[in-house]
Amino acid sequence: LRAEKYLYHDPDCQDGTPRWVLDVKKPDVNKTHDLDGDFSCDHIGSMNSQYTFHPPTAGEWSMLCDGIYHPQFLTLLEGTSTMTVTTTATPTTTTSTSRNGTTTTTKSTKASLILGGTCAYKRALNGMIFDFVGAAADGSPIYKARGLDEYIYRDADCDGAGNVTAARWVFDNSKPSSTATKDLDGDGNCTYHASLDSAPGGTSRPPASAEWSMYCGEASGWMKVGLTLLEVQNGDVKAGRDLIVNAATRSGLVAAVAAVALVTAQLLFA
Repeated sequence: LRAEKYLYHDPDCQDGTPRWVLDVKKPDVNKTHDLDGDFSCDHIGSMNSQYTFHPPTAGEWSMLCDGIYHPQFLTLLEGTSTMTVTTTATPTTTTSTSRNGTTTTTKSTKASLILGGTCAYKRALNGMIFDFVGAAADGSPIYKARGLDEYIYRDADCDGAGNVTAARWVFDNSKPSSTATKDLDGDGNCTYHASLDSAPGGTSRPPASAEWSMYCGEASGWMKVGLTLLEVQNGDVKAGRDLIVNAATRSGLVAAVAAVALVTAQLLFA
């Protein structure tokens, strides 16, 4: 386990399923599939996910243990790296017009959020980075996942019928309206990935850690799941390729995972 280790996203290692991969074989950044070129899906570990910007900070992986793949919950801890780091603030812009017609623009930054802790059925959501993209009618923030139509927002009445007793934070794959005051996704139902009741006045952002109600498949139904939304003070990665981290280890696979600097920065290959 003292060989070099790599963590990267492979859209198709040979079976058509996109996944994050832990591997001892160096990936080719010029390839579009089967990045290690071995014509197989044999890795130290993998986690199915179509999300390419960031591996999950926590989630269930399939790990090779004594020649057999077993489900294993992994956490990617913040560490240090000698790779190039690009951090570009994501601005939010407010424009006002004075009496004489002069327009002034004020820029500020709002932290992005990394999701972690979902149930296995929703594990593809783990590690997604949600960027602030605007405000709802009540002033609460709307976040969108990078590269995917997944959203976090606050809805005062998710079906619009007036029967909902509390506003709630919502994880949803439907784009919310920035002008509607209720049923922001306009579907007439309370259908989404997960929700969390929001206390009156709690509109500034969803909590960093809380127990959400999440749909976890037909077998499990709706479950209480502890989700985390960690703040990231960096903006969009400017350009290029999926994240690939080369972790030359000293103490094996644990060190390889811990060396991945994912919580506060995105690593960028030129």
